[in-house]
Amino acid sequence: MFEPIPAIDILGGQVVRLTQGDYTRAKVYASDPAVVARQWAAAGAQFLHLVDLDGARSGRPVNLAAIKKLRQNVNCRLELGGGLRTAADVAQVFALGIDYAILGSAALQNKPLTQELVQKYGARIIIGVDARDGRAAASGWLEDSEVDALDLIKELEKIGVQKIIYTEINRDGTLSGPDLALYRKLLDSTRMEIIASGGVASLADVQALSALRLDGVIIGKALYEGKINIRDLYTPSI
Repeated sequence: MFEPIPAIDILGGQVVRLTQGDYTRAKVYASDPAVVARQWAAAGAQFLHLVDLDGARSGRPVNLAAIKKLRQNVNCRLELGGGLRTAADVAQVFALGIDYAILGSAALQNKPLTQELVQKYGARIIIGVDARDGRAAASGWLEDSEVDALDLIKELEKIGVQKIIYTEINRDGTLSGPDLALYRKLLDSTRMEIIASGGVASLADVQALSALRLDGVIIGKALYEGKINIRDLYTPSI
C-alpha cells in the first residue's frame, strides 16, 4: 500500500534540509528532531524517514542521542540511514528501537556485507539507491561512481533485497517535481518494492506517484516550506 513518509534529516543535532545533497546549502528548520517527529505523528504519520547527515558524511552513526530521544517520543515506524557501514552499526540502531536500517554506501561498496545483513534481518534492511544522472552516489552523495543505478538495483534484487529507496539527487530539495517516467522505468525493471524520493513539491505530485505501483514517497522540503499540509497526506484521497 502506498504510504507518504515525512523526512527528518539531522545535521549537528538539528532538523535541516539540503538542496541536491549539498551540505553547504543546509537550511535549519528546527532545533529538536523529537519535536518535529511528534508533530508529524500527531498529524497522522505512521512511518518516518530519518537521515543522520553527519553519519553519512563521516561513515559512522553520529546523531544517536537525538535519534534515541526521537524514538522515545513517537510510536510510529522509523527507518534510518546515514553512516551505517558495518554490521555493528546496524545492530546498534536496531537496539535503539529503529524498525528499518537503510544501507547506502555499504550496498554500493560492500556487497558481501549487504548480503549478510539481508540474510540476517530480511525486510528490515532497505537499500538507498541515490543516483545522479543515472549513476549511483555514495558517502552522503559526496562521491559519484561509475556504477549504473539500474544495474545496482538488479544486483540487489538477486541477493534478496526486498525494498529500495530511489532518490534522484538532482531533484532532491529542489521542489521541481518527481521524475515519473524514471519511476515507471524502475517499476518495469524490478519486483522489489520502491519508495520514491526527491523533488516532491505538491499534493498533486504525491497523488501522481500514488497512481504508480510504488510503495511510498518520502517528503521533505515541501512539508517544511508549507507547500503541502501534512494532514492532507493522510486522507482517503491519497
